[in-house]
Amino acid sequence: MVRSWGLPLLLIALRTCFMQGQAASASHAGTLQTRDDAPSTPDFLRRSFPAVVVVGDYVYIDGGEVSQLFGGKNGSAQQPSYAVNGTLSISLKTSWTNTSVTFKQSTKAAPLLNQQAIFRDPTASGFYIWGGGTPYFGQPPPLEIWKFTADGDGGGAWAKESPRGSTIVELTRSVRASQFSSTQSKDVAYFLGGYANAQTDTSVTGDTYLALPGLMAFNMTSGELTNSSSTGLGRFGTLVGASAQYVPFGPAGILLFLGGGEAPIATTYGAWTGVDFNTLSLYDLATGKWYSQPTTGSRPTRRERFCAVGVQGPNKTYEIFLYGGVDMQASRSSDEVHVLSLPGFVFFKAPGSSTARADHGCALVGRRQLLSVGGTDGFLGFPNSLLDPDPWKNGLGVFDMSRLAWSDGYKADAAPYESPSVVSEWYSQGGAKSVAWANAEVEKLFAETAPPSNNPTGTGPPPRDPPPLDPASVNPSPSPGPNVGTIVGGVIGGLAVLVVIAVGAYWFRRSKTANGGAVEEMNNGTAELPATAETWDPSKPVSEDYWAQLDSPPPQELPGHPSTELPSSHGFSEVLSPHGHSELPART
Repeated sequence: MVRSWGLPLLLIALRTCFMQGQAASASHAGTLQTRDDAPSTPDFLRRSFPAVVVVGDYVYIDGGEVSQLFGGKNGSAQQPSYAVNGTLSISLKTSWTNTSVTFKQSTKAAPLLNQQAIFRDPTASGFYIWGGGTPYFGQPPPLEIWKFTADGDGGGAWAKESPRGSTIVELTRSVRASQFSSTQSKDVAYFLGGYANAQTDTSVTGDTYLALPGLMAFNMTSGELTNSSSTGLGRFGTLVGASAQYVPFGPAGILLFLGGGEAPIATTYGAWTGVDFNTLSLYDLATGKWYSQPTTGSRPTRRERFCAVGVQGPNKTYEIFLYGGVDMQASRSSDEVHVLSLPGFVFFKAPGSSTARADHGCALVGRRQLLSVGGTDGFLGFPNSLLDPDPWKNGLGVFDMSRLAWSDGYKADAAPYESPSVVSEWYSQGGAKSVAWANAEVEKLFAETAPPSNNPTGTGPPPRDPPPLDPASVNPSPSPGPNVGTIVGGVIGGLAVLVVIAVGAYWFRRSKTANGGAVEEMNNGTAELPATAETWDPSKPVSEDYWAQLDSPPPQELPGHPSTELPSSHGFSEVLSPHGHSELPART
C-alpha cells in the first residue's frame, strides 16, 4: 500500500514511467509495418485482446495485439507485441486444423484498439465495433461508431457511421471504456460498465481510472444510441471485466451478467471487488427492471476477462459456456470450461483441462463448436506472457459443446447442437422443479421464450427475424441514463482538488515533524461507500459531497503496487498499460 505522504514522489515516478513508455512505443513505430498480422505457424507466439464474430461463412477477428518471432527471436522486451493493423477472417465452409488454417486479411481504416465490443448487424452483412483502449500509451481516437461491410468472400471494407438524431448528442455525453460487458439482440447492441482511463478516452487524463455506470444501447436498424440507468446492479451500478449474454426468455429477452468486479466510480486498476457466481444479475428488456437470481451446481470461482458463448438447446433450454479468465480467488489464469443451463440456473464443470488463458475471444461456429482465439496467461508477467509460445498453434482451440471435449480443428459437417448429456440428465431427473426462484416475477420471465438474438456468433443463415423492436415500446419509460461525461468531469475535477490537498498535507506533515509534533497517519483502506450507499443512484452526476460519503481516504492514495513489486524493465507503466494486471508481475 502506498502511503498518501509519498504521493508527490509517486506522481513523479508515474509520470516518468509514462513518458518512458511513450518513448518506447514511438521507437518501435517504424518497424510495425514490417510485421505480419497473421504470422506463419512457426513464428506465431501470442494473440491478445481480439474481438471475434461470425458473419455468413466466415469468422472475423479484429483488433488486439500479436507477438511473433523474427529469425527465431522476438527482439523486444520493451514492446514484444504490436497492434494488429488489419481485419482477419477464416472460412467456415470447409474443415481445418489450427496448423492448416488460412487467414485472409482486409485493410483496416478504423482505429487500432484492444478489447473492443463487436456486433453483427441485423442483415448479417457486416459488423460494428465499439469501445476499447489503445496499446502502449497510444492517444485514443475520437469516440465514433465504425462498421465493416463484408463482401461475402472473407473480405470487406471499413467506414465510419454518420450519427443520426439523438445519437449525435449521446456521443458527446459518452466516454469510451475498456473491459465492459457487451451482447446483442437481433437489432440492438448493449454494453455496460467497464473502466475509462487515458488510453480509452481523451476526456480522462493522467493516471485516473473510472469505473463507469450506465447501460448503453445502440439500435443498429435506426442508428439510435441511448443510455439507461444501471441502478439496481450491485452496490455501485458498475461492472468491470464481466460477460453479458442476451438470453431468449421473457417477452423481449433478458440481459444476463456473469462474473467481473464492481467498484465505485473513482477507482484504481484492479481495485474492484470480484462478483461471485452464486447470484446472477438480470435486466428485463421489456420493463427496464433489474433482478437477481440464485444459482446452483458447480459454480466457477470469481473471475474476470473470460469468454462466454450462448447456444439454444433443443428442449427450450439455453446453455452458456464460459472458458478461461483470470481466477482472482486462486491467483491464476483458468483453463476451465463451465456450462450454465437456463432456465435451471445450474452450473456444470466440463471434465478434463485445457490451456490457461485470459483476454481471448470466442465465437460459436458450426452449430456446436466454440472457437477460442488468442489469449495469454497474464500471471507469467510482462513481457513473459506475450513471449511464452501459445500451446495452441496460431492461438486457435475448438471445443465441442455437446461432447464437452477440446480439439485442434474445426469440423464444417458437425452435427447440430445437443445439450451435453449431464445437462439433459439433470432436467430429465426433475432438476427444474428444484430451482429456488428469487421471486414470482423472475420465474414468470423464464417460463416465456423471447425472439432469438441475431445469432452473432453462429454460422449459417440467421434465425427467422421478428419485427424490429421499437425502443419506445420495449421500454416505454426507461430510467434516465447517467450523463457519463458529467460524471467523468466531476470525478477528474475532484481528483485534481484532492491532489492539491494531498501535496499541502505532505508539506504540513514535514513541518510538524521537524517541530517535534505528532501527526497521525491517514487510514490506508480502499475506498468503499458506507452502508447508506446502497441507495446511491449512478444515473445522477457526481455531486460535491460524494467524496465526503467515502468511508476511507480519497483516491489520491492510489492503492496498488509499489515499484518494488514490478519488473524493473517495465516500471510503473505496467500498471497503466493495457498489459497492467492483464500481465501481472512475474513469479519469483
